[in-house]
Amino acid sequence: MKWLTLNIHSWMEEDTEEKMDILVHYIISSGLDGVSLQEVNQRIDALPEENPLHFVPPINEKTIIKQDNYALCLVKRLAELGKEYHWSWTYSHVGYGIYEEGVAILSKKPLQSQAVLVSSVDKKTDVTRRMMLCSKLTVQDKELFVTSSHYSWWNEETKQGFQDEWTLSKLFLDKLSGFILLCGDFNGPDTIKNETYDLVTKSFVDTFELAEHPSGRYTIPKEIDGWKHTKEQLRIDYIFASEPCQVRSHDVIFDGENYPCISDHYGVVVSIDME
Repeated sequence: MKWLTLNIHSWMEEDTEEKMDILVHYIISSGLDGVSLQEVNQRIDALPEENPLHFVPPINEKTIIKQDNYALCLVKRLAELGKEYHWSWTYSHVGYGIYEEGVAILSKKPLQSQAVLVSSVDKKTDVTRRMMLCSKLTVQDKELFVTSSHYSWWNEETKQGFQDEWTLSKLFLDKLSGFILLCGDFNGPDTIKNETYDLVTKSFVDTFELAEHPSGRYTIPKEIDGWKHTKEQLRIDYIFASEPCQVRSHDVIFDGENYPCISDHYGVVVSIDME
């Protein structure tokens, strides 16, 4: 199974249409089984889409998809080229004052999704409101859960940043019975001890460490939104597994060397043997 996670930055990027074409080409040429996307936006003032193509709403919420939803546009382009991907999306909070910003999952296999509030804040106009999307699918007769999340930074003062969100995430994840792939933008470098990375790897395994042939490491360049004044590249986007597994490859993608940059983040793609 081959899976990609990417903070796509969607409509905030320049030349978005061209960059979407690059993503579409990669999804098809690589034969991806699925994609976890973050910062998947739709304008607040956009018109609703009456019958969004291949959309599977989360079972626990009523989701309104707008005509310019980035994931919808992506799925339509894939369909034009003969590739069908089922997808889900949930809305986290208002972004940049004009967008409904959320997270999405695309899958070749049929899926059933659930939207999970993982922040103490539940006001959509508050950027600290965070949602995790969790999709259940069957791969080679095995039940699999895949997530897409965009977490907050570690907050040592209030303890209500990543720490709080991870506690709420774990309350949900611990109830699942099956293999879990935890994907997303964790906003926590693996180089900082006793914070985000170390907390997650107490109960999940980093697929980078399991990979037979890891390629690339860092997932953001210097100084992007949320990481101003950063003087070095960082790894903050991950795919974690709930248990050790056969990871054939773990590659950083869309970094300007392995495919052109299409976001202010790079992507991470893993190939996992599900047998």
